[in-house]
Amino acid sequence: PSTSEVFAAMGAAVEGAGGKAIQRKFKGQVVFRITDTDEVYSLDLKGPVFSVEKGDKNMTSPDLTVIITSENMAALISGALKPQQAFMKGKLKIKGKMNLAMKLNAVLVATRKKLPKSKM
Repeated sequence: PSTSEVFAAMGAAVEGAGGKAIQRKFKGQVVFRITDTDEVYSLDLKGPVFSVEKGDKNMTSPDLTVIITSENMAALISGALKPQQAFMKGKLKIKGKMNLAMKLNAVLVATRKKLPKSKM
């Protein structure tokens, strides 16, 4: 999936009841910096409205900043790359609350479920 598809799916995953379920596991604000495409996306699960937006204008002090390439982000979402492996191999850099980073998988799994299914 492309980076925009990944974040569109993440946006769908955090809407409504699904967002509330994720927020019980993961409460915070995350900025994703995609290094190879120079894109920035922000995820807000603090509320009152949960959202995913392009850019980080509303995130003055995010709880977590994730720095990753578009290829590795796609691999994370597809499940081909595990967050802990990515971090250990240096494919994923994290700034901020490490305890929150450990819970990021809840967001990734919910995002994966919202991605359009590939046509085979």
